[in-house]
Order: sequence, then C-alpha cells, then structure tokens
Amino acid sequence: MSSWIIAKHRQTKKKPSVTKYHDTASSPDVFSMYMSFIGSYIYSQKMGETCNVWDDNGLLKSTLKVNPQVKYLKEKPEMAAVLGDKDYTGFVSQMKFKEIQKTAGSIISYDQTLNQTVIRFLEKAGVRAMFDIGIQLVRDPAGPNLSQLKKYAASIKAYQVKAKKDKLMVYIMSDSYAAVSHFQTYCDPSWNVTALCKNPPKDSGDAFVQAMAEVQIMTAVPALILDFDRPVDRFIYLMQRNAKLDYFVEMNGKEWTLL
Repeated sequence: MSSWIIAKHRQTKKKPSVTKYHDTASSPDVFSMYMSFIGSYIYSQKMGETCNVWDDNGLLKSTLKVNPQVKYLKEKPEMAAVLGDKDYTGFVSQMKFKEIQKTAGSIISYDQTLNQTVIRFLEKAGVRAMFDIGIQLVRDPAGPNLSQLKKYAASIKAYQVKAKKDKLMVYIMSDSYAAVSHFQTYCDPSWNVTALCKNPPKDSGDAFVQAMAEVQIMTAVPALILDFDRPVDRFIYLMQRNAKLDYFVEMNGKEWTLL
C-alpha cells in the first residue's frame, strides 16, 4: 500500500478543544483580577484541568512569571463556557486561609521586569525605610469621615502602646493627599507619616506601577489596619510576607474572603 493511501486512511488527531475558561475582563479592578485568577487556578487544580485564561489586555500574562499549569488563550473561544467567581467559591470556601495563601504565593510571582520597575519607582520616590504599620485611606466624595479617621488614629496609637515604641514609621496608602493631610491632624507628633500619593501618577501606566509599589510596601510591614470591603486590602492581607502580623485591625470587623 502506498504511503499516500496510508496517510489518507490514517485518522487525524483532533485538536483539544477548550470547553471552559477564565476571562480577566470580568474583574472590575487589578487586584480583583489577581484574586479571581487565584480562584480560577484553585478550581482548575481541584478539577484536574489546565487553567485556561483569556487575558485580552495581556496584563496578567505580562506581570506574572510563566506557570506550566496556566494556558493563556490566543483566541477567545466562541462555544466555551466562561467561568467566574461563583464557580470558584465552592472550592475556595472549603480551604483554610493558609492553604489559599500558599497557592497564591506559588502563582502570583511577578515578572522580573515588573519587579525592577517597582524597585526603581521606590528608589526614585526615596522610599528606603522600613515602616512599623501601614493603613489605607480612600477619599470620600461626601467629605472626610471624621469618626473613621479617629478610629484609624486610635488603632495606630493602640499598636504603639502595645509595641512600646516611642516613635512610629507610618505608611499611608491613599488615592488622595488631601485625605492624608486631613488625617494628619489626628496623628500623634511621634508618628512619621509617608504617603506616595503626594506626587500623583501622570497616566494609567504610572498609576499601576505606583499601586504595585504601595502593595509591596504594605505586604512587608509587621502591622496593618485594613478594610476588607476593598479588594486591594484583601489582596494585601493575602500576600503579606510576614509569617504572622504583630498587629492587625479590620475596620469593619469582617472576615477575610478571596472572592
């Protein structure tokens, strides 16, 4: 039998089709995107599947190191099901925080280029000192929330008393330097306050680098005051680099959730 006939009758292998995938566009912000991606990865691992991701703007792929268990799709599947947080919650809710944190640490590994960009940004901003405690203030369109500012100040003071520190290096992550300035009226004179928002970013690219730099600062401090209603605060808590925080306050008494 000729080779042509053999080739003609030989069954061709079907290309593996994608039946479901995660779409990064479903997330409203960068840090929700990272946490949803963690959820999709956990889901895929539990199902014994490859984590298929449609990353249209390329942000996920360009900021994270290559992971053999993650496949970034070149084309958006037309017939496949789009997975979302509601699909991941069942698996994630059964896991302990430390398990989720371990998984997050294995897949949220930033690309070397991003790491170097963040380091250069911090050097240019003159941020070299280690901070004792970190908080985040968000501008309230209705005006300063005085009771909340007082609560932040009281929580920082409580940490200072507990830690028996004469002086504190306080880092404030914020979207408004006006909010930081207003908060400083409630600060103790022994606190040295630093906030990168004093020099606002020029464009969306700079804003992203600044946000990543601030998260890097916040995940390294030994004490945190956060608000779990904010995705970035939940992300900071998840990615903390200390084995155990010396002091932690959640402003609304809420439990941490990934999604």
